Amino acid sequence: MIIFGGKGGGGKTTLAAATGLHLAELNPSRRIVVVSTDPAHSLGDSFDCSIGNKFVAINGLNNLQALEIDAHRLLEDYRKKNNPLIKKIASRGTYFDDEDIASFFDLSLPGIDEVMAVREIARILRTGQYDLIIIDTAPTGHTLRLLALPEQMEKWIEIMNMMMQKHRFLAKNYTGKYVKDKCDRFLEEETREIGLVKLLLKNHKTTEFIPVTIPEPMSIEETQRLLDTLRDYGISVNNIIINRIVKNEECLFCRNRKEGQAEYLGEIKRRFTRHNFTRIPLFPYEIRGLARLKEYAKVLIGKDYRAQLTQKIESLPEISLSPTVKPSALLRKSLQFILVGGKGGVGKTSIAAATALRLARDNPDKKILAFSTDPVHSLGDSFDCPIGDKVTLIKDIDNLYAFELNPQRMLEALRDEYRENIEEVFDKFLAGGVDVKFDREVMSELISFSPPGLDEIVVLKKMIDFAEAKEFDLYVIDSAATGHLIRFLELPGLVRDWLKAVFRLLLKYRGIVSLTELAQKMVGLSKSVRKVQEALTDPKRSEFLTVTIPEAMGVLEMERLLSSLKKLKISCRHILVNMVVSPTNCSFCLVKRKDEQKYIQEVCQKFPEYHLATVPLFSHKIKGIDDLSKLSEILYQN
Repeated sequence: MIIFGGKGGGGKTTLAAATGLHLAELNPSRRIVVVSTDPAHSLGDSFDCSIGNKFVAINGLNNLQALEIDAHRLLEDYRKKNNPLIKKIASRGTYFDDEDIASFFDLSLPGIDEVMAVREIARILRTGQYDLIIIDTAPTGHTLRLLALPEQMEKWIEIMNMMMQKHRFLAKNYTGKYVKDKCDRFLEEETREIGLVKLLLKNHKTTEFIPVTIPEPMSIEETQRLLDTLRDYGISVNNIIINRIVKNEECLFCRNRKEGQAEYLGEIKRRFTRHNFTRIPLFPYEIRGLARLKEYAKVLIGKDYRAQLTQKIESLPEISLSPTVKPSALLRKSLQFILVGGKGGVGKTSIAAATALRLARDNPDKKILAFSTDPVHSLGDSFDCPIGDKVTLIKDIDNLYAFELNPQRMLEALRDEYRENIEEVFDKFLAGGVDVKFDREVMSELISFSPPGLDEIVVLKKMIDFAEAKEFDLYVIDSAATGHLIRFLELPGLVRDWLKAVFRLLLKYRGIVSLTELAQKMVGLSKSVRKVQEALTDPKRSEFLTVTIPEAMGVLEMERLLSSLKKLKISCRHILVNMVVSPTNCSFCLVKRKDEQKYIQEVCQKFPEYHLATVPLFSHKIKGIDDLSKLSEILYQN
């Protein structure tokens, strides 16, 4: 198994597709599958074909297939097959009846993407139908959560086994022995499958995790965090791919970019000295489709790269954008939330930081908070100052603050908050005997269990806390990459469904035990979730700023994002096409700009109802107040 991981926009999908294509051609008898675990898939975009949640043969090759995991469809299949057994286990281990248990199992689950991805990988391994699995992962934060899931899922199985313990104890007391049934066999099968994934991930002979980085500070920091976590899990890392290295020196812009990268290339070499490096140059065109992927693969295996720039460049009319469509309207509205989102690597954090800076300067009487919801934060890198999980005043800007959430620390606080209430319930509801011991142990483990979807749940809770404290007038949210952003935006509805199910149980059992304090907390949380949901769907209070880049994969992912925002009824009227190459006579830049103009034209034609603006590509990484000020002037021209 080969796993590609790293910061969004680093080129993981391209590398996974190109590697699969090359190895399939090199070994015609070897059966290879490329699997995407990212909720916002772009594997089909890379191969330039439709894939989806089915194994699709890549055109022209009998031994290469691809799959984009659809977590929700897999969850439905899993429920149909296993829910009766899981419900039976729950009924044996809790006091709730079948109706109570069914009401919870019919609800959607936050964080199900990674769970279903691990299960599908286990299933593929079990079938033995492929000799090599290549995995294209989600951006770093959610990849780390996926890697942690096998152990978490073992914990989940352990909790279900604890639920079964009471049943086994009682059956043995009544009959003198206990005979395993379908529930026991289900738990044993789940344990075997998850164990298979764990063993494979830690097998240095059969599995290689390959971090992908680019010579930029934020990407280097994410690579360091990724390597630290992989080492903790005992997962082998021998090679690092450094992607998008500028080689061209034809124009001043390219020379400046190359010089700017030199410092970071040196840092990569010093910091990750124990690893082998594969250096891949920046191409003047996007890598998409079989021909380009094959060309990319040749460079990946060490062949010299020479950009094909001798072809005649046909002139393309420049896209002229009226300044009236600049998103300056955002600065004049009395908003509460501005959410900045898009594909990984399109510059969301820089745009969010520059927007917050401009808002703070234009509104000295208002307090502005830049709030990162990405599991792997880079807001501090953008402002060029340490932030972390405490509200931090940005130097020299009296009314601008920033915050990067630490989900694990906040989870501990939530556990402490509810543990005392749960203990009180058991003290009153359960009076002595074996039941107390088993049920207390189960509930204690459930409270200590870190569920998938934790990041989004904790982010939502922190947004509620901020909104209710009314300490800030406006929040600029630097969101996670598309797939996990959409899941977060769906979360208020999911949480409210869960709370409704809890309320039904509280009402049903109110005569048995007093749950006054716990019920009050639940009611308060429900009201708070509703307020946040109302704010996010109110165009007078919230606005979504979509960021993309002028490449096929960026535009296609943006289309899917805009469609989801419409379904969620979240206002979005602005599209920023970021990192656009400026007019030039440089042949390298000219090839790139020709492609970009084509995609800008496509966005104009497909989305005429949106305010569209382009943002030029900087020759260096945007970092610090001076750079953010320049960017904000470009973004919000008068």
